[in-house]
Formats: sequence, C-alpha cells, structure tokens
Amino acid sequence: MYKNEEYIVECTSYTSEGLGVVRIDDFVFFVPGFIKGEIAKIGITAIKKNHGYARIIEIIQASNNRIEPRCSIHKLCGGCDLQIMNREEQNYLKMQKVRDAFLANAKMEIDLEPIIYSNHEYEYRNKVQVPVQYVDGKTKMGFYKKRSNEIVEFEYCCIQSELSNKISQKIKHLIAQYTLSKNIRHVLIKHAHLTNEVLVCLVLREYPFEKSEIFIDELITSYPEIKSLSVIVNRKNNNVILDGKEILLYGKPYIEEKLLDKKFLIHAKSFFQINPYATELLYNKALEYADIKGEEVVVDLYCGTGTIGILASTKAKKVYGIEIVSDAIKDAKENAKINNIKNIDFYNMDAKEGAKALLRSNIKVDVIIVDPPRKGLSKEVIEAIIEINPKRIVYVSCDPGTLARDINILKDNYNVEKIQPVDMFPQTTHVETVVLLQRRTA
Repeated sequence: MYKNEEYIVECTSYTSEGLGVVRIDDFVFFVPGFIKGEIAKIGITAIKKNHGYARIIEIIQASNNRIEPRCSIHKLCGGCDLQIMNREEQNYLKMQKVRDAFLANAKMEIDLEPIIYSNHEYEYRNKVQVPVQYVDGKTKMGFYKKRSNEIVEFEYCCIQSELSNKISQKIKHLIAQYTLSKNIRHVLIKHAHLTNEVLVCLVLREYPFEKSEIFIDELITSYPEIKSLSVIVNRKNNNVILDGKEILLYGKPYIEEKLLDKKFLIHAKSFFQINPYATELLYNKALEYADIKGEEVVVDLYCGTGTIGILASTKAKKVYGIEIVSDAIKDAKENAKINNIKNIDFYNMDAKEGAKALLRSNIKVDVIIVDPPRKGLSKEVIEAIIEINPKRIVYVSCDPGTLARDINILKDNYNVEKIQPVDMFPQTTHVETVVLLQRRTA
C-alpha cells in the first residue's frame, strides 16, 4: 500500500476522536467524516507503523444517519466534527467511546445507562473565546484551523448562542472600524442563558487603548445585555490567554446564572460548565448517585466555584469543598453566601493535600464527589480516598480514558454500580460520564 492509492471500503467503527475505522488487508486506516456502515472510495494520505490515514474521495453508499452540516466551515474549524451525523449516531459514537475506554484501560466490559442529553443540540454554549489577528492589513477574527494558528473566520457559530454571535460580530466590526487589531489578542464572551446577562472581556497587549471610550460606549449601547466589560493585559507569548491583570471598564466584575434554583457568579477567569441545559442533567445525576438523605458528610473534591457542593448542601449534614485555584475558592465562598448556605466550608488546597488533611482530621466522610480535570486523579489522591473509606464515590469525568484508568484502581475496594454517559457537547466527540462506586462489604 502506498500514499494516494485508492480503495473501496466500509466503515466498521469509530476512534475516540470520531474518525471512521476501516481495514485494508488487516491494516487499520482512520478516515475523517466517515460514518459506520457507509461504503466509500478512499485515498490513502499517510501510512504509519501500525495504522494509516485516508480521505473520502466519493461516498458510494451513504448512511441513513448522515445529515447536512449546518456550519459552512466545520471541516476547517474542527470544533464540531460530528455535525455530519444525526443525534442517534452521535449517541452511539459517544457510548462506544466510553465502552472502549473501559475495555482498554480497566479491562472491563461494562453495561452503560442510556446516554442522557438536552434537546438543545445547537446554540447551547455559554462561553466563546475568539482570537484576533491582523493579517495583510485586515482584521481576522474567528477560530483556529485544525492543528494550526491560522484563523478561520465565521459569521455564525451554530453552537454559540444567538446573542453571543451577534456581540462577537459587533466587536469584530468595531475592532476593524477603530483599527484595534494589533492590540486586541482575544475576545471572551460569557452568556448566562437563564438570566440573559453577558460578560465581555478583551485580552489586550496594551491598556489604555486609543478610542476605548467610543468603543465601549458603542458596544454597551448596542447590547444592554452586557452587564460586565473588562480587559486583561497580557503581553506574554504563551497559550495561557487569561493571564494578567483584569481591569473592569463597565458594570460589575461578574454575571449571575441560575442552576437548579441556585444562583452562581461567573467571572471572566472562573470556570462554569459550558452547557447550562445539560449541566442540570449532569448534576442531577451526580446528586442522585450521591443519595444524600440528610445526615451525610460530603466532600466535593475539585470543587471549582462550588456548584456541586452547594447543590449537595441542601440535603447533606455538612459539605467540604476542596480546590487548588484560589480565585475559584473566592467565588465558591461568595456563591455559598448569596445562596444562604451555611453548612459548607471551602479550602484552598490541591486535591492530594486536601484529602490528606481530611485523613488527619478524622472526619467521618460518607460521600466523596470528584470532578477532576481531564488528566483525572493522581495515584496519591486515589490512595487517600481509599483510606478515607467513604460509603460512596461519585466520579464525574470529562475524559473516559483517565476515568477508566482510575476506576481500574478503585474497583478493588469499590463496586462499580452505575455508569452514566451525558452528552454535554453535541456536535463534538466529547462526552461526560458519571460513575457511582459503592464501598465493598467484607
């Protein structure tokens, strides 16, 4: 087999990144945009040691699950690779992703609960971060092309809210009108869907900037939904975009959002789940698995701005939230205050030190809820959790691979009772998973 050779093949499955899988003489090739069950003529684009890559030349027999993408730049942008398939096939792919991860990393053939999802398949994101470039005398504002720093411009991103799209296009127009492209690096927009409040933060090389007052006045006048407008001065040449001093230009330093009858503050730098509609499903499932009756002591490890812990506190006897990011802990304490929650304490510690502190305190913990970053739990955290010995662990994960790796260690002490995939990010290959682990009895 050689590059550019053509073959007629059938797609038999998917990779975790959503690429179609085909076999040619027992050699595996990965093909973008290929749906399971389809037959197509493909051309080989690269051959590695153990696998290869190919492109579709012609679809000979299309799947009934193939649909026309809404977005005209989806192939270039790469943010929504699954727009070519309907909801049913996206669900199948994501459930396969979880099953494959457990088989590969935990040697477990698992039974999954049917994936749950919101009906908001589009326009669900509450956050958009758009880079700005000045190229050949023109303002370019859009998303990065796959595996490059080249910007792909867009008029309407179909997974952002309509209001966020309008504001981003207005800002692009103002940047070009007042020749600000060389100074503005990124535009961050956060839209609280349920309160309809908007936060805008501009990442700049220099502040103040020329014509800033005119820029601000025109933007605020055009969109009174903007309740917070700030800038962050960042001259560093790295990928940490929101790194620098934040200066409030208009309104308050945050917006408010509602989640399961509670209020939460969202700052420019604070984390809040991207999809407000599916987040309610995710957190409801986590709380269902926690099974809090009223006398339990609950630990919210990696608590962030306190969302899960605050929701759990309405039923728990006591909640302890642990988070390494100091700004997130400040937000968590404020969120508890505005919701009049008095039975929750927050600690600014990393997960390992927080878990060890709980051991030293001899606090009897009934339930531990973990919602770690993509890298999952460290070995030291898992060891501390096992030593704390809670009755139940509820593991909320954004990465099935690291989730399965961690479950592989925990399963010696805990039974895996339920595994619930949640589609937080329709049109993309990402999937959240909630797992209930019950302490083994002798």
